[in-house]
Amino acid sequence: MKTSHIFWGTLFIVIGLLVFINNFAPIYVDWDTIWKLWPLVIILIGISILIKHKYGKSAVAGLAALILAFSIFASFKSAVQFFNTDFDMVFDEGIPGNGQIQYFTEDFDSTKTKAVFNFDAGAGSFQLTKVTDQLVEAQIESRKHSYEITRTSTDSSDEVSLEMHNTRFNFGSQGYINRVDLSLNPSPAWDLNFAVGAAKIKMDLTELKIQNLNVDMGAASIEVKVGDLLNETLVNIEAGASEIVILVPQNSGCEVNTSDALSSKKLDDFKKIESGHYRTENFESAQKKIYIDIECGVSSIRVERF
Repeated sequence: MKTSHIFWGTLFIVIGLLVFINNFAPIYVDWDTIWKLWPLVIILIGISILIKHKYGKSAVAGLAALILAFSIFASFKSAVQFFNTDFDMVFDEGIPGNGQIQYFTEDFDSTKTKAVFNFDAGAGSFQLTKVTDQLVEAQIESRKHSYEITRTSTDSSDEVSLEMHNTRFNFGSQGYINRVDLSLNPSPAWDLNFAVGAAKIKMDLTELKIQNLNVDMGAASIEVKVGDLLNETLVNIEAGASEIVILVPQNSGCEVNTSDALSSKKLDDFKKIESGHYRTENFESAQKKIYIDIECGVSSIRVERF
């Protein structure tokens, strides 16, 4: 088969698959990172021209098509977001500064016993390590994005969503910044849902009543410290190639289920029940229990007790 046939065939197949999958389960991509890979396509095409071996040329051409397909798809996703959201153009002219600062607060209603917090963002650094007298408090420093907060309430619960709303196009020499510092009220029982891209995440949840923690992330680094203020806490993490560190209380029983490809695991004081299934020695007898489900690609997984 001709090398050109392999290149174009791979390109169209991969783009088609990505678009097809995205129609049913949206794929989150970091355009800034992926677009930087496109020069590899030129390099690989050059290598394929120099290689005389037929199968070697075909393999390099296929790899070049794969990278180009992801770059095109990332551009497509960014274009769709561009036209579906508002945007600002900022001419910073290289003036030193850390970007746009946003503050959000939502008042706490002491009659509500449950709360849900949804966080939707792309790449960045996200931290949840403090408590507040408010229901939710957020400080955001971002150069290319701005955020919006919404709230809905019922008789017994509040639901707050914080998400990136529009893209800000900066014309100048300053780089990418997207830092979010979050604080939550310790009184209600919380369900936390995080959807992020390539990110660095740090959470200290020991002062919060966490019922459910769901994190859907790309290639990221996450450190979560879970408390024991409720009898049961469920932690679910879905990730790409990531570093995952979870700290759980010594006195709580903990169960870990993993579905991973070629990942390294360090599970302190856990007993293997079966493939991908682990429990602490005190799981059956402990009054407080933490259930952890991890689905990831090639990652480093560490669960420690404190």
